[in-house]
Amino acid sequence: MAIIYQISLHGDAFDARDKDWARLEAESGCKRDTEWKDPILDRHMLETEFGCAVSHLRVWRKIANSGLNGIILEEDAIFESIDVTNVDAVLKYHDSAWLGYRKNTLGYWYNCHAYALTPTTARLLIDGFSENIIPVDEWVPLTLLMQKKENYFFEPERVKQIPRSIRPSTIEAAPMQNHVLTVGTDQEKMWALEQSANRHGITYLNLGQGVEWTGGSMEAHGGGQKINLTRNHLLTLPDNDTVLFVDGYDVLFCDNLQTIVERFEGFDCDILFAAEKDCWPDPKIAPMFPMTPTPYKYLNSGVYIGNVKALREFFNEIVMGDQDDQLWMQKRFVNQTGLSIKMDYEGYIFQCNDEVSVQDGQISNGMCCSCIYHGNGGDDAKARFLNLANTFGYVEEAQQVKSPYYMDLDFEVVANDILVTKFLTASQCQYIIDKSEAHGGWSPLPDDKFPAYEIRLKELGLWDEYERLWHQKLGVISEKYWTPMKHYGLRDAFSMRYSVDTQKTLGLHCDASHVTGSVKLNDNYEGATLIFPRQTFDNEYISIGDCILFPSQVTHGHHVDELKSGVKYSLTMWTSRYEGDVN
Repeated sequence: MAIIYQISLHGDAFDARDKDWARLEAESGCKRDTEWKDPILDRHMLETEFGCAVSHLRVWRKIANSGLNGIILEEDAIFESIDVTNVDAVLKYHDSAWLGYRKNTLGYWYNCHAYALTPTTARLLIDGFSENIIPVDEWVPLTLLMQKKENYFFEPERVKQIPRSIRPSTIEAAPMQNHVLTVGTDQEKMWALEQSANRHGITYLNLGQGVEWTGGSMEAHGGGQKINLTRNHLLTLPDNDTVLFVDGYDVLFCDNLQTIVERFEGFDCDILFAAEKDCWPDPKIAPMFPMTPTPYKYLNSGVYIGNVKALREFFNEIVMGDQDDQLWMQKRFVNQTGLSIKMDYEGYIFQCNDEVSVQDGQISNGMCCSCIYHGNGGDDAKARFLNLANTFGYVEEAQQVKSPYYMDLDFEVVANDILVTKFLTASQCQYIIDKSEAHGGWSPLPDDKFPAYEIRLKELGLWDEYERLWHQKLGVISEKYWTPMKHYGLRDAFSMRYSVDTQKTLGLHCDASHVTGSVKLNDNYEGATLIFPRQTFDNEYISIGDCILFPSQVTHGHHVDELKSGVKYSLTMWTSRYEGDVN
């Protein structure tokens, strides 16, 4: 009796969403055929096609191991019922049976949304596929045709597919995507880029990860290896996608990717480069650059954005690995033909090394607020970059790890003097919610200038337990991190409740506390985000049970924005400001 296998994200499917090629290949244990191109559309394989092919491979392995025929249905298959007995009867005399299929213009069938295989045929399809992944719609029919297998086609088709007017094909109607690339062979030096990317919700692909640096000295001339790595990756991307490239060690994101792309589109060009004040590394070519209305006149190669097809044309030749990447790009720019290439003379997107001010979490050069800061240059530039990173609250992770104060302490510095650490399990969080709701005595503390719906842990009978938990972990972290200040334990602790019909928000304030701990107890709500405006940090992406620790001083004023829907619960813990300071 044939077994039915459903390929879906809840079954045998391999999830390829929001993953780069390195992650796809590592997690699947398979390799793509980088030379394959769609015979009709003339493009390389998409990530979604790779994920689909791996999903089918997983099912073939199950069929081969089971010794029974298998019927394979993709998640978009539409059918009322399948006569398994009929399929088994067909497979007595055929190697495959197709319950739904199409013919392409090249003369062979495709569309693997519904088909059946014998174990022998499954083993045939498995052979060599994991090291040579191409779209399954190509691999299956071509393999069966070349091996001269007997294939049966049900007429009319027994299983249809969801129309593309309802769910567009990821192959034929693939949306344009934005890619962020960098090259950094030393992961420890990328701390500022990583932290700023996380803050602004930007995911990037490091083309230098696990690669030996052969690009010469970046203190003098060098960097050609970055061009070659980028050039090779561009060959794997669709023509109409957009690529943002940033250097790995001296770049800060100051805005989200959507804003960056929208601003780029406003330049109406194929490629946009950053501009800097100095013609480096060869001042002799300075006269070749056009006059500009600002001091930022010369092309900087550390940050740029462009259309994939145009970038492939721009990087259409391999350079020596230790050749200077900036000089090479500068010469391509001043001799450009056929492409629309511009420079960001005002720093509208890219701000290169210069004095800037920080206003409301953004950097300004006096003309505009930039989306990306590139701290290129010598020692002065590096010092300026580090100072700016510290202003935003980014902390070099290597320094944290090496400090004797932080040894064996499980926490992360997420902004200036704001720490996050694992504290409660999901079940512990739910217990506090259930206990609080059963009590029901939500009310503001007496004489509270910033009233909130809350219940003190003393009223819930949880004070002793959480005072112990504070001393065991949170107190140790606080005393070590904020040394030499002494911490005396909990002053007060309470659960808080936000709802659309009671309390929707909480105004800007500081706590009556030495160090405050805030724990997110649930996340099935919208809005009500805890915000630290001075540190440009919020708790939107903090996990349930994680504790945020911060000093309750004028520097760390915070507020909660408006709740949109649902009910939010949180746990707040205040510490004593001096010995005996307990509510």
